[in-house]
Amino acid sequence: MDDNSETDRLINTDVSALTGAEMLAHLDAVERRMKQLLRTERDLLEGSADVLADRPELQARLDYLRTVELDEATGPGS
Repeated sequence: MDDNSETDRLINTDVSALTGAEMLAHLDAVERRMKQLLRTERDLLEGSADVLADRPELQARLDYLRTVELDEATGPGS
């Protein structure tokens, strides 16, 4: 599944129809996807020194992302 369709699937899931176990699995999948997106954002910013020099808010964002635990989720569904 490509990145956009995975994100769309997670966003468009009817959570009202999920059982407790299915909800936990869904939340684990959402957490993994969010961390993947944040890692990608961090990696893109780290590779853009010229942009960071001109945009202090992006440097601040990178500094923040470097403090966030972005390893894979370790919840019940992992």
